[in-house]
Amino acid sequence: MNNRITFVQQCLLEHKRRFTRDEFEGLWAIANVEIFDYRKAIESGVRIPYVPSFKQRVEPKLNAIGLTLESRPANDGTRRKLYAIRPIKENAPSC
Repeated sequence: MNNRITFVQQCLLEHKRRFTRDEFEGLWAIANVEIFDYRKAIESGVRIPYVPSFKQRVEPKLNAIGLTLESRPANDGTRRKLYAIRPIKENAPSC
């Protein structure tokens, strides 16, 4: 893992006060993953008991700072989803 801060991590740090401690820790853990991660891996590793309800709770706050918690179907034939935090703007850096 590299030590440089990504665009998403920088946005989260700049707007840390918008989130509760648990929300921020969960978002930070998701932002530390360089690519999309499975919901089960996210739920087992941090303070997020259920990712879909967590997404519903933090999405308005993320949208206000130009980010979104994106989910997409896994390309492995299962119904699993992959999650990552991404910028909303088209021209914003992705990492």
